[in-house]
Amino acid sequence: MLEWIRFALVALFFAAGLIVLFISIFGTFRFNYSLNRMHSAAMCDTLILMLFITGLIIASGIDLISIKFFLIVIVQWCTSPLVSHIFVKTKLLTDKNICEHCEIRLDDENLHKSEIEKEENE
Repeated sequence: MLEWIRFALVALFFAAGLIVLFISIFGTFRFNYSLNRMHSAAMCDTLILMLFITGLIIASGIDLISIKFFLIVIVQWCTSPLVSHIFVKTKLLTDKNICEHCEIRLDDENLHKSEIEKEENE
């Protein structure tokens, strides 16, 4: 009976991961602007990985491999938001027409204009 419960939990986590994966794929292809696509992909990849790895930890039981799986999740949670932030910051500083696509707060817009002016002066 315990094996059936474990199997059901693993199947539940994998099914949830697949559902989130398909939603992420749909969002990535649905949106037109690159920052919207980035948001869709970045928000879902950490959740998908967590669901799949949790299913694998339940399937394998608690052992040394589970600790390695957990460390993979921690590394992914630290690096994925950082890479997304760097991508968005680069897009913010290099796209001169970003105000046409996004609503930007006044301080961000001034930052963007000051960076452009600094590049033009150099």
